[in-house]
Amino acid sequence: MSDTGTAPEKGEKGGKPVKSKSGGAGKMLFAILAFLAGAGAGGVGAAIGVSKFNGAGHEAAPKVGAAGEKAAVDYVDIDNAFTSNLADTGRYLQVRISVSTTGGPDVAAAITRHKPALISSVLSVLGELSEIDVANRLAKDKLRARLKAAINDALRAKGQAVGIDEVFFTSLVVQ
Repeated sequence: MSDTGTAPEKGEKGGKPVKSKSGGAGKMLFAILAFLAGAGAGGVGAAIGVSKFNGAGHEAAPKVGAAGEKAAVDYVDIDNAFTSNLADTGRYLQVRISVSTTGGPDVAAAITRHKPALISSVLSVLGELSEIDVANRLAKDKLRARLKAAINDALRAKGQAVGIDEVFFTSLVVQ
């Protein structure tokens, strides 16, 4: 019993706290071992991550050729302001584009050499557009894909086997 006349609280014996006999040192040892195991697993995971994504086995760009050199990207401006009326409206579209290729200097030279044919192909695609074909980002991405196909078709028609990889809008105005 305690001094106040109430029954002793749980864990007290005659008013004095009773120490647990469940092995505090064992719990401490278990906690330390659990910590070390977790830290070790984290360290192994970090080592795997670093080796996988920081040089050993991870490539930033695909490799080409037996020597393992990275494919060089060439950008070529199609130095022309393309202007076209949009179908069924009084509005018009004006764009400037650049293209990229990993086909090397021969493809870059072919783009320059066949520029009149490429301009004609681009104008053909633009002449078919309506306002909805340039209304949002998804529509513009589809337009870039159509322009890529048209330019590659024009290059193939001129005997060029490898074409362009991407089309980029360097300017796009709808008025």
